[in-house]
Parts: sequence; structure tokens; C-alpha cells
Amino acid sequence: MAKINYREDQLPIISYESGTMAVPAVPGAGKTFIVTNLVAKLLREKKHGNSKILILTYMNSAVNNFKGRIKSILQEEGIKEENSYEVMTIHSLAVKIIKEKPEVVMLNEEFSIADDLQKNIILNECIYKFRMNGGERAFQWFLKEQKDGEWRDRMVDAWENGFYDLIGNAIGDLKYKEISPEQLEDIVSVGYKGILKIVLPIYKEYDRKLKQNGLLDYDDILILAYRALRVDENLRAKFQNKYKYIFEDECQDSNEIQGKIIKLICQESNNLVRVGDINQSITGTFSSSDPKFFKEFIMEADNCYRMDMSNRSSKDILDLANRLVRYVTSEFKQTECRDALEDMEIRTVPNGMGYKENPNPDVYSINTKRYQTWSDELKMTIRYIKGIKKKYPDKSIGILVPFNDQITQVAKELMEEGMDFEELGPNALSKRKILNYLSYIIDFLINCDDIEKLIEVLDKVFIHSDNEQGKSDFIAILRKYTVEDLVYDNEKIKDIIIDIHSDVYKGFLEGITTLKEILEFSTVRLDVLLLFIGDKLNLEKEDKSIVNYLSFYVKFISSDNINTNLIDIYNLLSNNKNKVFNHIIEVAYEMNGYEPEPGSITVCNYHKSKGLEWDCVFLLGLVEFNFPDNINQKFQSDKWYLKDKYKNPVAVVKSEIEAIFTGEIPMNYMYKSKIDLINEKIRLLYVGITRAKEMLILSCSAYKDKSDIGKKNKEQRPCIYINEIERYINQKKKDVNNNA
Repeated sequence: MAKINYREDQLPIISYESGTMAVPAVPGAGKTFIVTNLVAKLLREKKHGNSKILILTYMNSAVNNFKGRIKSILQEEGIKEENSYEVMTIHSLAVKIIKEKPEVVMLNEEFSIADDLQKNIILNECIYKFRMNGGERAFQWFLKEQKDGEWRDRMVDAWENGFYDLIGNAIGDLKYKEISPEQLEDIVSVGYKGILKIVLPIYKEYDRKLKQNGLLDYDDILILAYRALRVDENLRAKFQNKYKYIFEDECQDSNEIQGKIIKLICQESNNLVRVGDINQSITGTFSSSDPKFFKEFIMEADNCYRMDMSNRSSKDILDLANRLVRYVTSEFKQTECRDALEDMEIRTVPNGMGYKENPNPDVYSINTKRYQTWSDELKMTIRYIKGIKKKYPDKSIGILVPFNDQITQVAKELMEEGMDFEELGPNALSKRKILNYLSYIIDFLINCDDIEKLIEVLDKVFIHSDNEQGKSDFIAILRKYTVEDLVYDNEKIKDIIIDIHSDVYKGFLEGITTLKEILEFSTVRLDVLLLFIGDKLNLEKEDKSIVNYLSFYVKFISSDNINTNLIDIYNLLSNNKNKVFNHIIEVAYEMNGYEPEPGSITVCNYHKSKGLEWDCVFLLGLVEFNFPDNINQKFQSDKWYLKDKYKNPVAVVKSEIEAIFTGEIPMNYMYKSKIDLINEKIRLLYVGITRAKEMLILSCSAYKDKSDIGKKNKEQRPCIYINEIERYINQKKKDVNNNA
């Protein structure tokens, strides 16, 4: 076995044998590398005895990554320790705990887990039911007065998304505070005038639906796992004896109850290693995670070793990230936000020591761009990318934008330029392909005598050919026949004159055969019909997963409405704004993770960029609204369409729940939520900067649309961070020129 040459910041970590150890690590420090090698070392030295080593993370793709790497190291060393370690998500651990003794938390063994997608489906339907059964007036009551019909519709559309997030966060907070629907009903039944009065009926229905289907959501399983460990001494002892060491990855994304579960299991051995980066904590505003828990562990741990070297990015890019940290931690005017970033300077890897070294571009490759409109920003960004692709065809490029709808806008520009790209967003055409396929097939089932519907489904779903003219000519021939002729009369098909070995004809025959089987399949159970169609289409893993979730969705909505029919399913599939389907697509395509390839172009939002890296990165949309720096600016959390009292509804609900839980008038959650958002946006920008290896372009625009130009109230001011970065870049360029 070749000896591994560990860096100086890695040596104390790989020497770990026992106790609690915190490992704050900068972007590109090699967290997975050091954890997998440390686990392999402990296994090799039999430090775990008769127990196991447990590695916890938060994404299924990360689980697969850790498993693969550890297995590879052990195989290379000829060590057979496959049963001496486990890699899983924290939620998988919670399920394992509950299944050991479900009776402790008054469950039977038949319970199932509603994952995030199934929760999304159920909660959306509960909200829909609330609105349809007398709740629409309450839903609309929060909206500002607006006489203009078009603007009124926009407000309702915006509030629908905001309302889902509000209800989901509220139910999660109530569960973590152990406030049941029954307890909440007692509190808000008489004279209560807060938002929780509207949350209550949805919470009750959601809870009822979960129980009716024998389901627990992710919040439930964490709460119940902790309760089971706390109350059952034997169960606690079993897990304490089972795992000698626990490693937690990405622990900046941990929440309080997850930390409590891990702490209980580690109580006897006291062997806990937590690895993470506070500066990459970017999920707190839409989850219960909070970097303060990792900060507390850093202070309490027996040892804290910082991995502060990174070989991902050039020195210039690391210097820029360090400058942002120094600016925020020491110069930021909103002083409550000075601890948004941990003051840990990223160091480059020493040259000539055998380590993977930092990229070293020939020229200073960081710049800022300012445009008049968002359209200009898009078009000029694509122009720059075309130039990069022409000069450096093997360079990977990442385009980061604040919002999902902007991903679609960038994608449209790239398509118009004929450029290949990967779109990490729910509305990507390639990812919506299976939904479109299903909608074409179901539209044909609804109109099975319509030759044009048959031709459409054959054209869009089955006939794939580079010979567009041949395909067009063949489709023209098909119009001479009826559906009956083509589907059920084999003799008529034989009369069609075409090269029977062509892609067009093969696709046609496959389509006719498949559609005939689908037509003959029962439509009594629409969820089963969807699974049958998916099976007949020979789908890839991600698309199969999407069909499975669609089937669950259809089964769920049909359980409440026995009159659900094919037309209802078609309307659902063809609705691009369907929040449930968008979420299904987004999650299904992330199951195996994503790695940009050399020469690729990727478009995603800032949040989705975490964990990824590109040679060249474009950071768009750097305006105050997207990256605020003080509480007096416009905030995304302030919903423009809501009445002033409720313009930050999530903060209002948190305040109400805190008042119920403590019995005291709570802190100013409106103020706190703004501080939290500023902090998270700072970290989001830091994440964006540290995705780049060699080149980084940051940009903003003064107006959204050309029609806004000159209107003071429509102007978008550049965020303070791009101003500071621009000053820093100009000084660096000046220094370079002076030294030339």
C-alpha cells in the first residue's frame, strides 16, 4: 500500500484515536478524503473492537460516495471489514432506532416513512382541501387590496408558494415543540386571532392523513427516535454498544434534535467526530438547521483541528473569499451580522510537496460587470461564455442565479445560441421529459379515436430519428389511416411503404405495440396504470423514480376523490406550475448526485451549487434585494403581496409558536428573521465564490426590464458586496500592474 502524504492541516486529524473532535473545514479542503481515510485507519487498527463505526451525512448521494470510497480503500489494503462500519443519513438512523422498539413510542411495526416528496404531496393536498372547504376566504384575507385583475392573479400565485412554505415550517416547528394538533386546537379555539388559527385545520388534516396511511414524516421520526432513546434505557444501551465511533459530515446543516440523538448514542464511548463548514451553512431560512450547534461543539470538543488548506481554487480566488470574510467579520456596518462567517483564512496548498496543487492561471481572472437590465446581463454573460468555450473548450462553466425562474431564462438564451448545457432546476425540459411523455400518452387515451393524437404521441414519445425529413414524410403517410387501422389492423401496417430497418419505422412499430398494450390495460386504478405505462417505456432510474412518485400522488388524491379520471391526471401532468411535480423532478435527479464534466456548462441557483465546482463561474444577480446587508432594505422574506402586519408570515408564526411554548411575549422575530437572512445570504455569496477554480465573473444589473429604465422606484441597487469586491479587485489589478 502506497503511503499517503497528508498535509500539515490533515496530520492531527488522521492521528485521532478517541474522544470528541471538531473539524471545521474550508471549501475544497478534502473533508470526504480525510474522513474516509480516518475511518479506514481505525478499522485497520481494530480500534472499534467488536462494535461498529457509523458515518452520518445528510444526502443519499453523499452516503453512496462515502461507501464507495471506504470500500475502495479497504479492498486496496486487503482488509475485510465490510460489516464493521455503516454509512447512512441521520433520518435512516432514526428509522433504525424506532424499528428496534416501535412499541416504546406507541407504534406498530407496520409504519412507513413519508419522505420529503410524499410529504410535499400530502401537505399540498391538505392545503387544497382547506381552501376548497371554506378556507379560501381566510387564504385571501392576508393579501393586500388590489383592484387590478392581473396583479391580483399574480398576488394569489405568489401567495400559493409562500403559503405552502409557511404551513410546512409551522407544522415542523409545532412538532419540535411537541405541540400536537389537539393541543393547538385547545389554545386557538376561543378568541385567538393569529395565523395559527389558519394553520390548525391544515395541521389536523395533515396529521390525520399521515395516520390514515400509516405514515411518519421526517420530523416525526427524529422526534420519536430521540424520545425512544431517552425513555428506554435498554434501547439506548444497545445503540451505545453498537457504535464505538460516530462521524457526522456536513454538521453545519444539523439541527438541535439531530444533535441530541447523536449525543445520546455517544454518551458511553464519547467518540464523536463532527466535520463541517459554518461558512457554508445556507439552509437555515427554510429548515430547522442552525450553524450555532456546530459552533457550540467546536467550543466543547476535546480537540478542534481546522482544515484550512484548499487546492480547489487559484490563490486569487481564495484571496477574494478571504477578503469577504475579513470585511464581514471586522468592517460590516450591521454589527449583528459580523459572525455570519467564521474568521478562518483559507490557505493554498504548498507547492512541490507531492500534494494536488492549486490552479495557477496566467492572468488575474476575477472581474465584475454592471449592466443596465437583467436581459443585458443574460445576453452578455452568454457572449462571454461563447468566447471561453471557443478558446478553452475543455473548461467547465457554472452559471449561478438567485431564483429557479432565472435558470429557465438562462437556459433559453443558451438554447438560442445552440449551446449544450445541464440545467439543475425543476423546469428543465430534459427533466420534464417523462411528464411530457405521460401527458401525450394519457391525452391519446382520452381521445383514442383521434388520429392526430395518435400521431402526436408517436412523434413525441416513440419516433426518434436524425432524419427529420424522413420522419415528416412518414407522419404525412400516417394521416391517411385511422387509429383502428394502425393499432389493430396488421395488414394495413404492412401496406405502409418505408424502409423497415429505419429508426422511423422501428420507433413507429414500438409505439404501436406499446400503445395497444396500454389501451387494453385497466383504468380502474389510475395509479397502477401510470406504473404500467412507466414500465412499458423502459425508463432510466431517475425517470422511474418520478413515475413511482406520480403513482403515489395519483393514489393519494384518488383516495379522497373516487371520481378522479384521466382528464384530471392529464391536467395535472400538463401544468408546469404544479409545485408537487416540480419538487419530484428536482429531488429525483439529485439522488445520484451531479458532477460537472470537463467542457460542460451548468446552470443552477446559488443553493444548488454547494458541493460543486467549475473552472469558470459566473455569479449573476448581485443586487441588494438578492443579497441585502442591512435590515432597512427590501427583503425576500417581506412578501410584497401581503398586508403589512403579515408581510413576513414565517416570522409571525414563529413568534406565535414561541409565545405558546414559553408563555412569554417572544423576541422580535421579524427583526431576527432579517438578521438571519442577511447572514445566510452572506454565506451563500461565499459559497458561490468558492465554487470557482480559475475564473470568476460577478455581475449585477440596474433594472429588471427595459420598461423600468429611469423609474426610481424600479431601480435595483448593486449589493454592497459587489461594491466591496470591485474595490478589492481594482486594487489587486493596480498592484499587479505596478509590479509588472
